Amino acid sequence: MNIPKQVKVGGLSYKIEETEEPILVNNQLCYGLADYGNEVIKLSSSLQSQRVKEITFLYELFHCIFNDRCIVNEDEEYLVDVLAKGLYQVITDNPEIFECKKEVDCNPINYSLVFLDKLEPVELGEM
Repeated sequence: MNIPKQVKVGGLSYKIEETEEPILVNNQLCYGLADYGNEVIKLSSSLQSQRVKEITFLYELFHCIFNDRCIVNEDEEYLVDVLAKGLYQVITDNPEIFECKKEVDCNPINYSLVFLDKLEPVELGEM
């Protein structure tokens, strides 16, 4: 799995930073941190293997998704942990699902802007 330099969640682009500095949340040492205000996901590079770093990236990504979707749940830490580990397992067990085939255009779809005031009414025939 490739951890990108940036990931878009909703309308925000989060920069992904690896840091050698300890990441503390409520005086507890953590592998990662989602900083919504600064649009940064920090990952500790010194405390974890590549596998744990990838799971931590997904974990922090789920926090960003929860924040973007305004999901507030007292079990959020448990939920993001279960979802991150579950998705990681799916990705590692089924890598072909996430590979781009050459015969398929893997670029995002670009829709041209359509302004509602420029649309003309269309009559539908009888069925």
